[in-house]
Order: sequence, then structure tokens, then C-alpha cells
Amino acid sequence: MTQARNQERGAAVISALIIVAIVAALTTSLFQRQTASTRRVENEMARVQARVMLAGGIDWARLVVRDHGRRETTTRGDQIWATPVLDTRIERPGDDRVAVFSGRVEDEQGKYNLSNLARNGVPQPEQERVLRRLLNTLQLPDTLAIRIVDIIAMAQPPALPADAPAAPNGQPAATPDARAPLPRGVDEIAALLALEPPVRNALRRTMTVLPAATSVNVNTAPAEVIAALVPGLSISQARSITGERDRGNWFNNAGDFANRLAGTGVEGPAPSVTTASGWFLASGTVVYERARVSMQALVRSAPPAAPDTIWTREIP
Repeated sequence: MTQARNQERGAAVISALIIVAIVAALTTSLFQRQTASTRRVENEMARVQARVMLAGGIDWARLVVRDHGRRETTTRGDQIWATPVLDTRIERPGDDRVAVFSGRVEDEQGKYNLSNLARNGVPQPEQERVLRRLLNTLQLPDTLAIRIVDIIAMAQPPALPADAPAAPNGQPAATPDARAPLPRGVDEIAALLALEPPVRNALRRTMTVLPAATSVNVNTAPAEVIAALVPGLSISQARSITGERDRGNWFNNAGDFANRLAGTGVEGPAPSVTTASGWFLASGTVVYERARVSMQALVRSAPPAAPDTIWTREIP
């Protein structure tokens, strides 16, 4: 009898231990889930606040671009707009938490504008040849050219026929819609073409997508872009030109560029270029607690009006 009671007590103890273990496991799991949920909420709040700070960073870029447009008649790489902001601490009174902001402004007109490849949805063969030369200089397959031309052409609304009837209110007829939206930057084109990161980086450094056709700013263009603009100009000659430029011998105007180009011995007319810019890309990153948020914005400058933000996008 005593042995049976001992066995029953032992079984009861074991059952109790099992129940305690299960309860402890459930409690730990619930606690971990609660902790993870709380952390997700805190992280999302930090990301929201980081985005607000980045909006202030975009305002900083617009002020820099506005000041540049009012002060300068040319756009060069030695001016204030080109100075990056590195690891700047952002502190708020009464808050021990510190955010760190880094940002920079790039001249998008120093790159080849892919929007030049088509006009009203019609491909432009001369511009396609420029793109092919640029791809060859970058040691990329020029077969990419026709695919990029198709993307750009589809993103442009066709021109109205000359005999298009006016709207009933007497206003001009509405412009037809494009077949696809205009990509926001080269990264979206690279994504559409499923390009590898090294190819994306090469395109990002030398090409852009702007809402309108533009001339290249030869004061900020890399050597590969200048070589692509001028048939017969080698990459070594282009690097010699940009090297002299970056040592402080900037171009004052398009005629100055044409004169220096003639000094290289290249025959033929100089391409249509500019030495000032109206399009800039602002990039910024904010690190706040466990959140890190990066954003880009395309800014258009048309003095004396304040710069416009054409689009913004968060970078994953």
C-alpha cells in the first residue's frame, strides 16, 4: 500500500513538474513575442521619425540648390553645393537620443540624360549612337541600347496630330497618355532590365533619367560621357580634358569647351553642351536608434523661382 502511494505521489510530482515546465515555456514564449512586438513598434516609430528628419534634409538640399542658382552662372564641382554633409549629429532639447545625418547633392546634368533617346515617343537615332558609344566606353554590351530606348519611348506621350480637334471649351486637345510611366532614375531602368549590381553602378555614375531633354554639363561630366558625346574622341583624350578641368581650368561656356576640344585634333562640330545645371539629385541617410533610412529626391532649379522637388523615393 505504501509503495503504491509513493508511486502515486511520484507521478503527481512529475505531472506537476511537466505542467510547470509547460507554463514556463508558454510564459517565455509570450514574453518573447511581446518583446519582439514592442521592438517592432519602437523600430517603426524610429523609422517614422527618421523619415521626418530626412524631409528636413531634402529642404536643406533645396536651400543649397537655390543659393547656388542665385550666386553662380556656371555649375562646377568645386562649389558649395558639391560639398557633402558627413555624419552630422542631430540633437533635440530634452531628448538623449541622437540621430546622425549624412547627405550630398549630385549634378544630374553632368550625366547623359536617357530621356534624350526619344522625342514624343519616337526614337532618335543620333542619340542612340551616343548611348552605344557610352556603353562601349563602359565595356558594357551595346545591345542594352535598344532595350533602354524602348523603355524611354514607351514612357513619353505621343505628339498630337496636326489636325487634332480642339476640346469643346476651345482649349487645346488633351495630350495622349504614355504607354508606361517614366522611370524615376537609372535604378528603375536597371531593375526593369534585371541588371547586375556592377552594371547598375556604371549606369548610375554616367546616366540619368530626367522629365525633359537636356544638354550635358561638361563641367561635371565624367570622361566616359564626354567621350560618348564626341565621335572620334578617345577615352584617354576625354580624361585629359576632364583632368585639366578638375585641376581648376573650368569651362566658362560651350564655346570654351569647343575651343579646347578643337585643340585635341578631333574634327567635326562640337556637340551641344552646357556649363550650368538645372537638375540635381539629393541623397540623404539618417541613422536613429535601430533605424537607418535613406532617401533620394530629384530637384529642379529654375532661378529666380524656388527649386521644385519632382519626386522622392526611399532607398531600400
